[in-house]
Amino acid sequence: MSIDQVSNSIKKLSYKQQVHLLSAGVLVFLLLFVSCSKEKNTQTKHADKSLPSQVVKNAHLIRSLGGNVDIELTAPCIEIYSRDTSLMCCPQGIDITFINPDMTKKAHLKADYAINRNNSNLYYIKDNVQIIDFENQDTFYCTDLYWIKDSALLRTDLPVRRVSSSGTDFGDGLRATDTFDSVRIKNPHGTQLVDENQ
Repeated sequence: MSIDQVSNSIKKLSYKQQVHLLSAGVLVFLLLFVSCSKEKNTQTKHADKSLPSQVVKNAHLIRSLGGNVDIELTAPCIEIYSRDTSLMCCPQGIDITFINPDMTKKAHLKADYAINRNNSNLYYIKDNVQIIDFENQDTFYCTDLYWIKDSALLRTDLPVRRVSSSGTDFGDGLRATDTFDSVRIKNPHGTQLVDENQ
């Protein structure tokens, strides 16, 4: 049916029928408009929830206690979410260097992902976790790790591998201070050479 035929058909309708037809058209248009705008609002609300409120690129943070730098943290990206719960996430990895009062490095922690919820002192660090103890020249590998920042404790209950100059050994977990003055591997097994003079 062409536009001219539609126009002629409308002209043949009575005035009352034309008003009803026009009203029906407006009603259909309004219903479509309202349903589309509701759908759009719902989609933007869901999208907004998943977006961070702040993004910090190439972050370099330094913490000092009593005037002494004790931690240096770098991350390619830090995302901060503040909608329902406060959340800080390092989706591209994290590097933390623990520093002695004389500014020498005592340990280095590296992982592919880190998260902190509700501005707490508990950080969950996971995926390719590597810890280097510079004093003892030990390197620890695990899949995840909890760092309790104020207590200066590192812990995991998942398998751990330690590589040192005296060999490689394994364990079922790790408890350590971030100064690495105290390190305990749960259920150690593997090969380590022990110096008789120690």
